[in-house]
Amino acid sequence: PISVYLAGFANNRRATSVNDDLWVRALALHDGECTLVLVAVDVIGIFHNHVQDIIGAVRQAANHTTPLHIIISASHTHHGPDTMGLWGPNDKTSGIDPVYLQSLKTHIVACILAALRERHEARIKTAMVTVSGWVKNTRDPDIRDDTLTLLQCVAPDGTVLATLCNYACHPEVLWNGNQAITSDYVHYMRESLWQLTGAPALFVPGALGGMLTPDVPAQTFAYAQQMGEALAMAAHTTLRACVAHTHTLAVVTRPIAAKLTNPLYKLAFWYQVLPDLRDRHGNIHTVVSLLKIGDLWFATVPGELFPKLGLQLKAAMHSAGATHSGVIGLANDELGYILPLEDFIYPWNPFNPGAHYEETNSIGKAITTAVMQTLRELIANKS
Repeated sequence: PISVYLAGFANNRRATSVNDDLWVRALALHDGECTLVLVAVDVIGIFHNHVQDIIGAVRQAANHTTPLHIIISASHTHHGPDTMGLWGPNDKTSGIDPVYLQSLKTHIVACILAALRERHEARIKTAMVTVSGWVKNTRDPDIRDDTLTLLQCVAPDGTVLATLCNYACHPEVLWNGNQAITSDYVHYMRESLWQLTGAPALFVPGALGGMLTPDVPAQTFAYAQQMGEALAMAAHTTLRACVAHTHTLAVVTRPIAAKLTNPLYKLAFWYQVLPDLRDRHGNIHTVVSLLKIGDLWFATVPGELFPKLGLQLKAAMHSAGATHSGVIGLANDELGYILPLEDFIYPWNPFNPGAHYEETNSIGKAITTAVMQTLRELIANKS
């Protein structure tokens, strides 16, 4: 583990131990007409080019007969191997281990294929519950989203098959002094849910930008465990009171493009710390999706959406007919923070950004317009 550069805080933070294993978990949903695979991966983020490789390999191997949609979301743990390049030994050297990254992609493909093969008759429970007291917004304290959005698959006899949890908070209870590999509070949430339900659990992050971070008295594993177990108990209690139904699936994915203007990212391209995925016009290409799982709607975004924007998308989904809603962040890409345009002020000195750190970790203003406009059109069924 000593050679592993941990992603999420400063350069040259190396792993010295393993607290808990990092996981890839996939949930495949079929309704006879459509197949949706939701994949949760315990890493900081996965760029779209790698996601395309994974989806291409799955399509080639699966030979699927119905439309197949795959959403791969990173948990955004700040205590796993660097999969993006920004956290190597110094700011001019990538922290990616190519062997690990290729192995990760291979494991994700295998996990998706296994999920597609394993079929069970199931019905679905959906729910939302507020779990307060664990999240704070260090940039704008008055805005946060502490709603836990839930999806649970159950067999005809009521046996729980899988639970998916969607919550907007960085997995960083342990903070920058930690050198143990861990998925942070997410680990304890999943383990607790497994004990409570007897079935695996998946975690996908919500609109955690801005900075939605754990509100804990100390950066310890004990508090990570308390937070994870509190989320698990809220999920379990809420879902036990829900009635399972048969649901249909609808998935719409749209490509989007946005101009990259961040000079720090351009500098990282120069040093080959980040892959330069721009087209000849300087645009980054990625995707957004709208998922309808019965009365539960998810908007997927290719980065860390600010909660102000996430709440707007949720409100739009409810106005359009959703009973429950969620935003799946870091979905099929990780382009950094996606800020409200009115709050975006790029700092004069990006190396000392003060209150505008998030702007220095965003590709630019254009990604906000592309994401929000396209998703609003999909939600309103105008595209």
